[in-house]
Amino acid sequence: MLTTNDVAKCEAWFDSHGLPYFVESGHEAIQRSLVPRTVGLWAALASAPAVLVTVVALNLEAGPGEAVAAGLLTAAVVALGRAVRVFRVGRIGRWALAHAWENRSLIGPLATRALPFLLLFITFLFINTEVWQVSAALPRPLLWVCVGIFALLAVAFLAPSFRSEIERVGAEVEGEMLAATCVGTPLASAAREILAEPHLATEVAGIRLPPLQRRNLMLMLFIAQAIQMLSLVLIVFGFFVVFGSIAIRPSVIETWVGSPPHYTGPLHLVSDELFSVAVFLSAFAGLYFTVQAVIDQNYRREFFTRIQDDLQRAIGVRKVYVALRAHLAADRAA
Repeated sequence: MLTTNDVAKCEAWFDSHGLPYFVESGHEAIQRSLVPRTVGLWAALASAPAVLVTVVALNLEAGPGEAVAAGLLTAAVVALGRAVRVFRVGRIGRWALAHAWENRSLIGPLATRALPFLLLFITFLFINTEVWQVSAALPRPLLWVCVGIFALLAVAFLAPSFRSEIERVGAEVEGEMLAATCVGTPLASAAREILAEPHLATEVAGIRLPPLQRRNLMLMLFIAQAIQMLSLVLIVFGFFVVFGSIAIRPSVIETWVGSPPHYTGPLHLVSDELFSVAVFLSAFAGLYFTVQAVIDQNYRREFFTRIQDDLQRAIGVRKVYVALRAHLAADRAA
């Protein structure tokens, strides 16, 4: 049966496979960080620099809207930094990046289906006066707030499909499949021993993922999907920057926005106005790609088929890990 050394190996396996919440100590640490008192303390700490930035922006004669947007952006950055640390996003991100690289071939078919119509439609927006006026009038903090809104909408579109997929995969990991999912992991032999004991097999079959560990799997899926979407967004952004630098002359920009283009840096290659338009339309394109990924059955089937084995393995190993940790605890108590 499982020993204390096997537990340590299994927890190291969880960490290396983007599953830090599956480790009991990590799970408990995250739960402590989500206690209302701790959350309130960090909310207060995030609000302090936000208020400071807002006051400084007002003293620098920025408009109220710009100052508030700068403060909100500062609070969001502080909160995001804290969330990345607490929720071990770095460990999950490393696994998701490796997975996205292994499955980079998925990007091509989605791009060939989504890009042509999107570029045809969005290029007309790119040469539209109103889009340039709206984008140029947005202060840089508000521009990034808009990008964040598009990102939140994308998450809202993806969440239901990810949740249903995790539910479906979790229900399938029982019996012989439990042993199959543990092959090549530190718990392979323990899984076989469990199947040989009917009472243990019944006990393991009843184990379900708690909410926090479901969120670990959701975060894995989100990051893996986001890396693929970001690749397409960068393609669109690069296209608009290059196309705009060639086709949209400074005199045209001045006619559209009512003032000469502004440049950041000495090279004067990409105007601030062109950068803002490219970022705004690329963020919109990212939302379009996300919707396309949700409704495109071929892409969904390919994406979930390739990641299904990882989900099943994570759920199967976790079931065996929880059951045998309980078994070890009972042996110590006896």
